Amino acid sequence: MGIENNIRTFFNLDAMNSFSTFCQGESHILVDKVCQDYALDESKKGVSIAIVCDGHGGERYFRSDVGAKFAAEVSLKQIKTLLKDFGTVAKILEASEFTQVEALTTQRAKGNLEKETKVDESFRQLFKSIIACWHMAIEEHAANNPLTEQELATVPEKYTSAYLDNLEKTYGCTLMAVVASQKYWFAFHIGDGKCISFDADGAWREPIPWDDKCFLNKTTSLCDSDAIDEFRYCYGGRTSRPAAIFLGSDGIDDSFGETENMVNFYIQIAKMLGSGKDGRENALQSLKEDLPKLSKIGSKDDMSVAALIDFKELQNARANLLQWQINRIDAKLSNANSQKDSLIEKRDCLEPVKDASQQNTIEYNYVLTDIQRVEQSIAVLEKQLSKLKEELI
Repeated sequence: MGIENNIRTFFNLDAMNSFSTFCQGESHILVDKVCQDYALDESKKGVSIAIVCDGHGGERYFRSDVGAKFAAEVSLKQIKTLLKDFGTVAKILEASEFTQVEALTTQRAKGNLEKETKVDESFRQLFKSIIACWHMAIEEHAANNPLTEQELATVPEKYTSAYLDNLEKTYGCTLMAVVASQKYWFAFHIGDGKCISFDADGAWREPIPWDDKCFLNKTTSLCDSDAIDEFRYCYGGRTSRPAAIFLGSDGIDDSFGETENMVNFYIQIAKMLGSGKDGRENALQSLKEDLPKLSKIGSKDDMSVAALIDFKELQNARANLLQWQINRIDAKLSNANSQKDSLIEKRDCLEPVKDASQQNTIEYNYVLTDIQRVEQSIAVLEKQLSKLKEELI
């Protein structure tokens, strides 16, 4: 099976614009396994929505590709239903400062369970609706598509009876969404993956609180019995609305290691998006082509990205985004040059003499090799820095 890739985009001048794309990961291509990520977006009537869902990849979750698709579609529908009668809550959001709310499971663990506000109650009702409708969708799918012997053969025997009693496990997935209007915005998440936002001044952050229960190959999920308490979210009025908000499945952040490396990846996309009409199409095409490549050299997992973007704000933030990249390269160059100076000092102390020991000579040669490697890194960084400074002009 070849690379599975879907890309959608909507342009709406009355709201933030949106796009989404997802692709089959390298490890899935090699074994002819379906893509278990799903992403969608919509931007119309003054409201933009972007959603990313990641089906669990283990053998216990063999219908998670279906579960992820249902989760995204159900969430879009329930979000739109909520917004039709948002009323008082919308007014509260419009006047709100940026606010983050941790999962109830986290609040309880910290002994810091706060009283629910009207906004919290509204979001909690949204999450209940999403979970209920998702269960209805997968139950209907299971009724119309009974588990096959081939599917059950992939499940360890110790799990078989549990699956027959808890079919939702076979459809398990994560869910991440962001919604923005002219006057307010909010985002919510259950599971792993990352949300990264950029302000007009170029500053970035992770707006949705992280959940420490998502660690290594463990994650919270829509199929959890206490899923309603595992949602975390953030919201704010227009003044706190980011210039761009990116949602990425864990296949993205697992490919970059340090979060700053992933931020740099999104900045590259943001710069293209903010460079004009052609830049929009170039960014989308670049993602479509580059995500499969990233999967191959990185996590090898399925990849999905969705985003809401304010093109005008991004254009204004372009210089600040470039400066962030320049400062990052400058810091790396400074560290590399310090490392080179230390190695040169060590080399001078190990300078071979006629009666030098064999160990001394070996260490000296190792240091020479290390100096060469650092110098190569410095050359690459200097080239990157020069290119960024040219962009800044």
